[in-house]
Amino acid sequence: MVGNMHIAKLVSAPVRLHLELTDDYLSDYQQRMLKRYGESSTGRAISRDIFVPADMPLHNLHYAIQRLYGWQNTHLRSFQLPSEKYLELTGGTVRGWTDLVGILFQPPGEAEWDLFWDDDYVDGSINVWLKRKYTGPYSYGGSMEHFGAAREDIQELLDSWKMVDVKEPFWPHAERAKKDRDVEDRTLRRAPLIELTLEEMNNSFILDSGTESLLERLEVNKVLATPNQELAVDGVFPVTTSLIYYYDFGDNWTITITKTDNCDDLLENNDISEDELARAEETVLSRHKPVCLKKDGVSVLDDVGGLSGYADFLGAIYEGDDKEERADYRAWAKSLGWSTRKTANHTWL
Repeated sequence: MVGNMHIAKLVSAPVRLHLELTDDYLSDYQQRMLKRYGESSTGRAISRDIFVPADMPLHNLHYAIQRLYGWQNTHLRSFQLPSEKYLELTGGTVRGWTDLVGILFQPPGEAEWDLFWDDDYVDGSINVWLKRKYTGPYSYGGSMEHFGAAREDIQELLDSWKMVDVKEPFWPHAERAKKDRDVEDRTLRRAPLIELTLEEMNNSFILDSGTESLLERLEVNKVLATPNQELAVDGVFPVTTSLIYYYDFGDNWTITITKTDNCDDLLENNDISEDELARAEETVLSRHKPVCLKKDGVSVLDDVGGLSGYADFLGAIYEGDDKEERADYRAWAKSLGWSTRKTANHTWL
């Protein structure tokens, strides 16, 4: 009996995630603005450390991330594996990818309505609405991500493309087009879709939904492993030690998500006390909702041009010479829910 109780405790224990919003192309000026006005300790990232329920699906984690970073859920998003892990699991082949559709990857059918099955926000407080989405108990209300539906969808794709004219890669064509603008794509060979590499498929035709997006019904604790945890060899889960969350494919916000064994570093750095940590754990277990343990950097906002654009925005409103322009920027940002008000750690407001 004691053993069973211990197992139940392990299963329900909160999961600590570290979220790091970065941009590989920040200028020195932009890093300085993020550090000076964005309260980023490094000037290179805005991060969050959170406790989440062990059974939280990626779908609900998305809503938590929106709240954590100050976005308003107005753009497309995608959870993906790091490119090297994606290639390792799929072998870089169509067959390798299709084998994992419905198990790990979303089906290719155009079904945005299904991905946004519970995006029912109309008016009122966006934060109150988001809170309902990231607070459990969790359930999946769509249809396309169920295994059977996903397998039917991928089979439909394979049946529609029994034979494919495999086109040349982009760059050889682009080089020839410099001399002749009317040059046509070269067909390298003709083969069944299932026998192509992913690169060959993408050179030949485009799937609007791509092939990299993970099923959002998957629980983050099953997909992600800690650095000290072994990845699955014979099975599928856990598959990776990091996840990538993309938001707004125009602004290209990019967050790397990792899982941590414990909170020893937060305690050693006095980012949180033992009592605060205990209360955070109890909140996750009893109320089934995430808790922010540590924030490094202020909230951002939508439609500002990604992290680099946000850094420029901070420079404009704090150091810009034109007072009227600075006021206009602030009013615009406020209309998108942005605030300079500090949000406390260890709680949801």
